[in-house]
This record gives sequence, structure tokens and C-alpha cells, in this order.
Amino acid sequence: MNKDQITLTLIQMNVSLGSPEKNLARIKKLLEPVNKSPDIILLPELWNSGYDFENFAKLAATTPAMLENLAIVAETRGSYIGGSLVEEDSGNFYNTFFLTDPKGNHIAAYRKIHLFSLMNEDRHFSPGHRPCLVEVCGLKVGLMTCYDIRFPELSRNLTLQGAQLLLICAQWPRPRTAHWRTLLQARAIENQLFVAACNRIGQGKEHRYPGSSAIIDPWGETILKTPNHQGAFTATIDFTKVKEVRQTIACLNDRRPEIY
Repeated sequence: MNKDQITLTLIQMNVSLGSPEKNLARIKKLLEPVNKSPDIILLPELWNSGYDFENFAKLAATTPAMLENLAIVAETRGSYIGGSLVEEDSGNFYNTFFLTDPKGNHIAAYRKIHLFSLMNEDRHFSPGHRPCLVEVCGLKVGLMTCYDIRFPELSRNLTLQGAQLLLICAQWPRPRTAHWRTLLQARAIENQLFVAACNRIGQGKEHRYPGSSAIIDPWGETILKTPNHQGAFTATIDFTKVKEVRQTIACLNDRRPEIY
């Protein structure tokens, strides 16, 4: 069923390296104060483990159990829930953004396309090859992971397929916080859609993470800006604004792809 308004909760959390059960317990605890059932619960990138490269095989083996637990949370809350986990397939590892629906069905598995070579992600993961667009509450939603936001081609591809919202999970380091904020705003403005981005917070093995999770509207205005601590942060967005903005400034109609 189509909904003009949906509620999103971003779980901005620290991630204990290589500790799936501890991180799962943290999510459940952070959700406790959330009284209502949000339409979507968004988790950070590699929320159950962080970048524990040395133990990816062990971590991938826990992914089915983690997904079963997410299914229980989704059914209990009546919410969609998603974030990325280590996935193994035919001996290859992927950074995969799984999305689970309120009935506990895993409806999407987006394998991160752009791997962050600066952190040697490309040495440990195989890249995905397909953008991911999924229906949520009757709306078209695109999935992206962290470094993907530096590549405007991907968000534009999803927009041209009909996306009205981009869900982004991330472990974006503190030194490039300004880039994070600017790129989220740019992706929202240029594609005239909502961007909801959940980033890790706290100290990792080598990097510090700022949080700075956010929801940006199609005008580029910040609907939700998280404080500098762990928590579950909620906002409601109105999709009539997508139509309003696209009618006011018809950027997508005025494109000239035959030239570029």
C-alpha cells in the first residue's frame, strides 16, 4: 500500500569489532526507548562486526543467524530493518546490505558496488555488480553503502528507475565528516529525493567515526541531524515533497543524456 508519509529510525551505534552477539544486543537495547513502530529501521554498515578483515570467514558463518534475529525484530516491531553484513558466496566475500520486511522476509540483498581501496576493502571483498531498487510501503527505495555516495552515477541510476528515497548504511571515518555531509546533501538535491543515512559512531580499531547520521529532503534541507552519541533517532518524511520539488524545478525532465 502506498504511503505518503513514513517514519524512519536510524540506529547510530558504536560497533564492537568481531562481536556479532554483542552488537545485536546493542541494537535491541537502543531500540527499547522507541515506543512506536517505525516503518523503517536503518543500521550502520557491517553493524555486527566492523571491518574485522582477519575473521571474515567466521563472521560470514554468523550471517544467517543475524538475519534470523533481524527477522524477529522486524516482525515484533512491524518494521522494515536493514544494514550490511559479511556475506559469503562460492568462496567470495561481499559487503551486503540486507533489507528485511515486517513479516520477516529478506526482500533485498545489495552487494556494495564501490569498494574503498584506501582501506583495502577491495582486497578482502568482491564487488557487487547490480544496483538495488526495492519496494517499501509501496514506494521505490534504493540501497547504497558508504563509499557509494562518492559516485553520483549510482544514485542517478536508481533515481531514473523511480527511486524516491535512498537508504545508506555506512562506517564513514571522522576525518572526512565534511565530505559525508556534503555528499549526502548533493545526492538529495541533484536527484530530488530523500536520503536517509545511518553512520557508525565511536572508536574503531584504526579510525574514529563521527556518527553524523542524517535524513535530507529533496530540497537539500536536513530533516534529521543526530547528536554526537549512540541512540535511536526518528523522523517522519512526507513523499509529496518529492513530487512538489520535481514539478517546481524539472531537472530530471530537462536532462540531455544524448549529449553526455
